[in-house]
Amino acid sequence: MMSEAILVSTLSSSEIPQELRDEKKEDDSWSSLPEELLSLMLSRVYFSDYPRFRATCVSWQRASPPLELTPHYPKYQSPCLLLHGLRRAIEFFNPMYNITYKTDISELSHITVYSFNHGWLLMGSGDGHHTFFLDPFTKVKIEIPNIPSNITFSRICFTSSPTSLDCMVIGFTIILGDLRVGIIKRGEEKWTIEDFRSSQIWLRFHLSDCNPILHNGWYYCLDTAGNLGVRKPESVRDSWHIYPQRLPWKLRDTLRQCFIVESNEDILSVFVYCGGDRRVCVYKLDFSKMVWERIEDLGNRTLYISNTTSFSINSTIRGMGNKIFFPKFNGKDGVFYSLASKRYHTYDDDAYENPREIKELKEFVWATWVLPEFALVSGEDPKW
Repeated sequence: MMSEAILVSTLSSSEIPQELRDEKKEDDSWSSLPEELLSLMLSRVYFSDYPRFRATCVSWQRASPPLELTPHYPKYQSPCLLLHGLRRAIEFFNPMYNITYKTDISELSHITVYSFNHGWLLMGSGDGHHTFFLDPFTKVKIEIPNIPSNITFSRICFTSSPTSLDCMVIGFTIILGDLRVGIIKRGEEKWTIEDFRSSQIWLRFHLSDCNPILHNGWYYCLDTAGNLGVRKPESVRDSWHIYPQRLPWKLRDTLRQCFIVESNEDILSVFVYCGGDRRVCVYKLDFSKMVWERIEDLGNRTLYISNTTSFSINSTIRGMGNKIFFPKFNGKDGVFYSLASKRYHTYDDDAYENPREIKELKEFVWATWVLPEFALVSGEDPKW
């Protein structure tokens, strides 16, 4: 649990109104703090501490609206990493404070997380055909029709909040280089399955472990060699296109992981290479040529990368930009990659150069970055 000391220490003196700094209070207890100061403290509270903040006393509860009535997530928050597995407790890792929170979400036991977006997890259980949405912060659940028993998807994602009328769930798999797509729209009871043949029949496209992304009405995905696949979400014939990428041969032969992420109006790819230093390279898609171009600096952007979901955040916190957070740990400490130093670091500023040290970093392959988007959902669980 985050202590009150941490909450107060994150506020700079310039953020506290002058009249509050100059005013001397006879009663210095926590319950007597002015609401203006409590509001500033609340803007820095991580979501897991929000209920504890409200439970402190009556005055703190008055300063913080109920969770389901909070229209916007505090601007100082960052994505958090959802850690789950068959043999571990459900935990959230907060990279901003390098703190891990244990939580009790029974719905996350013995399931597979397919993707996260718009405040919702898309998950599957059992044989992979039973699929449903879950808001991990309010525990609201939305069941959707089962995937056909004779179909298995490698990747599954969705276009918008499942409470939106235009929500679509889309499954992808590759069969001998051709694309098989399953689509179900909100309100529908059955999946629509279609196959799409690529014009590049000579190129075998093997989906990478990361999920596709939706950008300006098109889905973009990567294969294990960094090649780009693009298609329209709707059922349109001849809409599956593959764009081969000509990476330097030394890099192409050592590519270990590749991720794709939407960043403002750009599409970025993050490639992790084999070798002792686990080199990380970032590329931006040139839409005019449909090729990846290497970039050396992210500016104030911070990337949060995982197989299921990735985010690009314009950081407002000094020192957080130009970094890439993977689901990697050294013990309990989160590890990030700095494009400036071209090294992995922890918050203690330990830099990892020794190949053995880098190889020993623990990676949670199926962890998921999540970003709360609290919404008002009242009554019974909404229907698909």
